Amino acid sequence: MIFENLLEKIEYVEYKKQNNIELQNITNNSKNIKENDIFVAVAGNLSDGHKYIANAIENGAKTVVYQNNIDFEDGINYIRVSDSRKTLSVISNILEDYPSEKMTVIGVTGTNGKTTTATTIYYLMKEIYGSATNIGTDGTFIGDKRTDNSNTTPDIYLLNKIFNESLENGIDRVVLEASSHGLYQNRLMGIDFDYGIFTNLSTEHLDYHKTMDNYFDAKMILLENSKNRIVNIDDSYGKKAKKRFPDAVTFGLSEEADYRAIDIKKNETTTDFKLKGVDFTINSIADYEIYNKLAAIVTLNLMGASLEEISSKLKEFKGIPSRFQYVKNDLGKNIIIDFAHTPRAFEAIFKSIPKDVKTIAVFGINGDRNAEFRRLIGNACAKNDVFAVVTTDDPKFETYEKIRDEIVLGIKEYDGEYKTIKDRKEAMIYAISKANKGDYILMLGKGEEHFLKLNGNEKTPYNEYETVLEAIAAQ
Repeated sequence: MIFENLLEKIEYVEYKKQNNIELQNITNNSKNIKENDIFVAVAGNLSDGHKYIANAIENGAKTVVYQNNIDFEDGINYIRVSDSRKTLSVISNILEDYPSEKMTVIGVTGTNGKTTTATTIYYLMKEIYGSATNIGTDGTFIGDKRTDNSNTTPDIYLLNKIFNESLENGIDRVVLEASSHGLYQNRLMGIDFDYGIFTNLSTEHLDYHKTMDNYFDAKMILLENSKNRIVNIDDSYGKKAKKRFPDAVTFGLSEEADYRAIDIKKNETTTDFKLKGVDFTINSIADYEIYNKLAAIVTLNLMGASLEEISSKLKEFKGIPSRFQYVKNDLGKNIIIDFAHTPRAFEAIFKSIPKDVKTIAVFGINGDRNAEFRRLIGNACAKNDVFAVVTTDDPKFETYEKIRDEIVLGIKEYDGEYKTIKDRKEAMIYAISKANKGDYILMLGKGEEHFLKLNGNEKTPYNEYETVLEAIAAQ
């Protein structure tokens, strides 16, 4: 595309043309610039892209999109806009020829359950339709090919390239996790969503959104931009979503749900329920997994798959790593890895454990959470009679000691039992040794993340599953 044609398709404040380079690729990361690319200077929360314009030009950028005052260099095209983040989305969609319009696109948003819901949908689409793409916390899966993501919800120019690569491989169904940050920052602007799913909302990311109303509104951006809306009616914010979007299809356990699970029966490692007269079995005893699976069932059914076919395929789905994942051992103890990292997720997993055994939880909290968030997680442990082993989990720019003290404050409010051990592996060893046969030891928070952020955002290699195996071997 030539410069003048692009100007005809976007809103801009002013421009300066100094070359006739063909426009093909766009990015807001100066490190990823290739010869002749467009660089968009986005003023983010942690850094200002305008500071990296010189680096982008040095790396080969020939066109720069910006919104703040800058100095010009000879030979470079410049486009000034009022919102460079939005313009990044607009230009990306133009250059990539709107690939989402050629696909069935499903977005999943909510505080908890996004990854499990999206992965279940991905699995069912592959089983029923033969192929699918999944983009989220655990990476990008185009068919069975996996690559890492820098964020749960990548920037729009990355998403569009994933969409086009999928189409080139004959894949026209994609599910993606839509984070509140990604939605609010317009990373998904212009994507043609066929289905938008809302799982639930609870306290998280208030350091960014400030209020629950702001957080909720950010999530609702997905539903506002979806042709079909699917909502958890048992969640208080799900009820608010239904009021905002009366045409939303609902799921849950309550009578008001359009898709209602009834006759729920827990077995040793599975749960049975009925939905519209069809029997379902899921491979988990976690209560919240019923909701995740209902969201997936509704989506596939609205896409045209029968409930009977969905039931047959779902019964074979073994789940995903680090979501109520049992770790085999010879100790006679129930050792579980789970990505739970919010107060509500902690409450949900605790309530899923049988009441006649002891539960021990090994966890820490990220350095970008506020004191109230940490106190609530401490409350959750104490109120559910869970012995807490407070350890390290991505302190980032804070200290383990500060995070620990804020969690312990919440535990003490309800006279809970706890022990603090800074080293995560040592904490696991202690927790496993303290448990008796039949007890549950929950390793919470890290899941499939293969790193610890011990110094700012610097990633130190780490593997939760391997560390748990080492802790078991040390018994």
